[in-house]
Amino acid sequence: MPDVAYQALAELWEAVFGEQPSIVAEPGLTAQVLVSCLPPAEPYGFAGEDEGEG
Repeated sequence: MPDVAYQALAELWEAVFGEQPSIVAEPGLTAQVLVSCLPPAEPYGFAGEDEGEG
């Protein structure tokens, strides 16, 4: 039975690709594939951050 980390990554894989991973790999390798296939994320910030304070 896969460990907890792999199970969480398999759920993320299914959300991204629409299906379960076709093979069971170590969590680190699964995470590398997911990260390389995801689009780049925009920088995070708070709403109104550009307005400044003062």
